[in-house]
Order: sequence, then C-alpha cells, then structure tokens
Amino acid sequence: MLREAVSDALGDAAGRVEHRVVADLPGRALVHAAQTTNAQLVVLAARQGIARVLGTVSQYVLRNAPCPVLTVPEADVDSRGLETA
Repeated sequence: MLREAVSDALGDAAGRVEHRVVADLPGRALVHAAQTTNAQLVVLAARQGIARVLGTVSQYVLRNAPCPVLTVPEADVDSRGLETA
C-alpha cells in the first residue's frame, strides 16, 4: 500500500524514493532516518488535525528533526479504506 501511495503521489519520481523498515521507537527512528539520509523534509500525518494537540511522535520529530517537518491532517477514510469527501 505504501509503494502504491507513493507512486500515486509522485508519479515517475516515485522511483527515487527509498523504502525502509526500522525497529525502534517511531519518533527516534524518523529523526535518525532524516539525519542519516540528509533529508530535506519530513512529512507526518497528524491524526488529531493541526488545530488539536499533536501526538507524542509528531512532537518528538518536530523538536528533533534536522530539517523542516510538515504535518498534514490524516485523510478521512471509510471502513473500506477509501477516502471520503
């Protein structure tokens, strides 16, 4: 599903995206990946939305990432996994 979402979002540029699986605390793993890959941007889904308090992982990444962090509201998804309007 991740590869498909990246392909849908980036089209031909999706081939330049590196996929990784890491066993660590989520915030620490994201920050470490950003540091070791010289990331230019970290994008996080904010489950509660920007108007509410962000979760602990988002807060950790915002405070510790070596690059800008973009938080976006999580898409509304129905029980079949389809986005709703």
